[in-house]
Amino acid sequence: MKYDPLEHVATHFLRDAQPARVASRNERDLLRLIWKSPGIERSDLTEPLDLTQQSLHRIVARLHERGMIVFSHAEARRAGPPSPELTLRKDWCLTLGIAVNVGSIGLCLMGFGEPLENMEIPQAGDLLSVELERIEAAVEDILARRGAKRRDILGVGLAVAGHRMLETAFNCPLPLAHWSLIDLAPLLGKQLALPVWADNVARTAALAEAIFGVGRDAADFAYIAHLHGYGGGLVSGGMPFRGSFGNAGEFSVLFAREDYDDRPALNQLLEHLRAKGRPGLTLNDLKNEELMGWDGVEEWVDRVMPAHNRAINAICAIFDPALIVLGGELPHSLARMLIERTEFNNLPRHGAVRDVPQLAVAEIIDAPGAIGAALIPLFETVL
Repeated sequence: MKYDPLEHVATHFLRDAQPARVASRNERDLLRLIWKSPGIERSDLTEPLDLTQQSLHRIVARLHERGMIVFSHAEARRAGPPSPELTLRKDWCLTLGIAVNVGSIGLCLMGFGEPLENMEIPQAGDLLSVELERIEAAVEDILARRGAKRRDILGVGLAVAGHRMLETAFNCPLPLAHWSLIDLAPLLGKQLALPVWADNVARTAALAEAIFGVGRDAADFAYIAHLHGYGGGLVSGGMPFRGSFGNAGEFSVLFAREDYDDRPALNQLLEHLRAKGRPGLTLNDLKNEELMGWDGVEEWVDRVMPAHNRAINAICAIFDPALIVLGGELPHSLARMLIERTEFNNLPRHGAVRDVPQLAVAEIIDAPGAIGAALIPLFETVL
């Protein structure tokens, strides 16, 4: 039987109407407007929502009764009766994001649309059952720090490094083989007794960048995730574009097997630097901004630039975004070097060249996959 996380949402989050759901379409549109414009006056919501004043007042009153929004008094700025300012009540719900990467598992605890706390535990071993138990212990730890309970969690977003296969199964890199080709959402959902939505970690990182990072001012952008592997995500209209099979943005597909070693994947940089005399180096060590002075880094950049340029120009040709973000676990200094050396295929025609996207370094550098994953339950239920 197909796993549906909505069937596992706690009843105290559901509205008193059928079908059972957290919010109606009109309620979700209203909540998202308030989330994007905290303090917006109720009277300013009528036009963008295309609702009558009577309908709007009824929906706002219902959400206020449920404790989802907070009223505050607006300063008198116009003629007529005052209209209350509306904000989301941040403690109405919690969501949890869990991002499984090679070497680390990141967690993000989020209030009603606002990140509260991040933590990271090592990813190690080859038994999925053990890693699920360690995740559960970490969840209890992060909740205890906030004085919260598991019943306060609306839902969990699980982000996994790997190609999406069927439902919530992923084909992961070799160090995550024990996470591969298994329907993960029902397993984690049973472990935590919570509803779980799952996606690729590069796409959840792109979502975090779209909402909280440099992508918040760009409706359409591409995110390149430099992780153990080399993937990414596409954001269209402010939301992730997943494609028919859930794998839009898998930039590694641009490269044949014989080209894999020349991709700008961080595991390739690790192998290169280990061969240069740093045998104990880990992915976490690459976050050191001093690595630009390490022997072998510039040599590696020279080697991967053709692959980097191929990916950039393929994105331009197929997606035509206004912005391309270099993110994942890529150090900012290394990202800037790649940007400075980028070459666009942009031959002039009739003396004119076409517009090309801006290249930018990701702003969300701490647990981007987990932050984006924590947003998924909200976008699936209330926003």
